[in-house]
Amino acid sequence: MRSWTTPSGASMADAPLERAARLGCARHALLLGGLLALALGIAVARNWGAVTRALGDAAALREGAGDARGLEAPADLRAWVEAHPDRGALVVWDLAGDSAVLALGDVGAPRPAVALPLVEVVADLEAEGPPVPAPALQKLPGVERGASDSAAVPLADVARRALRGDRAAGDALLHRAGAGTGAVPLDGLFLAWAGGLDAFVRLRAPERRARAWALSRRLRGDAAFRDSVEARLRVRGLGLGLDDQRRAALASFPRLRADSLARSLAHLVRTSRPVLEAATDPATDALRARGGRRLGVIGGGFPGVQSAAGVVTREGGGRVAVLLLDGLPHAVFYHLARTGLDVGLVLEALGLDAE
Repeated sequence: MRSWTTPSGASMADAPLERAARLGCARHALLLGGLLALALGIAVARNWGAVTRALGDAAALREGAGDARGLEAPADLRAWVEAHPDRGALVVWDLAGDSAVLALGDVGAPRPAVALPLVEVVADLEAEGPPVPAPALQKLPGVERGASDSAAVPLADVARRALRGDRAAGDALLHRAGAGTGAVPLDGLFLAWAGGLDAFVRLRAPERRARAWALSRRLRGDAAFRDSVEARLRVRGLGLGLDDQRRAALASFPRLRADSLARSLAHLVRTSRPVLEAATDPATDALRARGGRRLGVIGGGFPGVQSAAGVVTREGGGRVAVLLLDGLPHAVFYHLARTGLDVGLVLEALGLDAE
């Protein structure tokens, strides 16, 4: 279980069972009959303790409060995406027909995304690479809570964690893959924000990437620098409120198109063992009874941005669903972080709401 601290330094642990229990999709008999146990694992730990950030920005949560109150079930979120195509997109891809069967919102718009830019990184990994040493998976004090790993972690486990929003795992994968990927290490990105957000967002995209990579490498190679950074973070965290966190994410997170990601992920789950095993789990008894083989939901969230992708494989086919939301009002974002309605919508799009 992970939690992140607020800009004011307050913190609160995630509550996985409570979060999963609030899933709108939990009302469906199929999930209650077996898939809810799996939903517990895939609906939580994807938002970097996002609810905790709200403690220091209570006033900001009034933004979009009316919209948030209207989101009670996955169908409500689907209707919200249809009504706000500039802020979200949902694509469902049929594996047997190798084509899209549903497209809502502006599916061709490049949107900032969390965790999902790492899918291509996972695809390029060796299936049985060496484990990741514990120092490469260190938490950022004052920003992340929870103990850092004390021993090396198998590469496959790091990949699974990275695709589910684990910041340290994602950064470790990027350093193993190198700077040629489209993603950027978030520890370096966070430090760049904290060093002067206004100046950073005015940089050209290549300059922002170079700055984030340079800071991330220095954190790993310069012990004195890391000690000074950690001391500063313990006192004030990143020092950014919700509005600035959202502005920073929209300006500098890697961007993906929902239609392109759905097509690419559909291809990779058929052709890449590392991606299939990192993104999904073997089917539960309930899903196997309906012909399912594997199921998973990956992605993560950050103020203003919520990203989720789901995969279900069946005998002879299956589905991929991609939901990208950005520019979210704060109340809507935190409502999704608490309830998991984005996960519920993805599961329904995969066809798992049928009784």
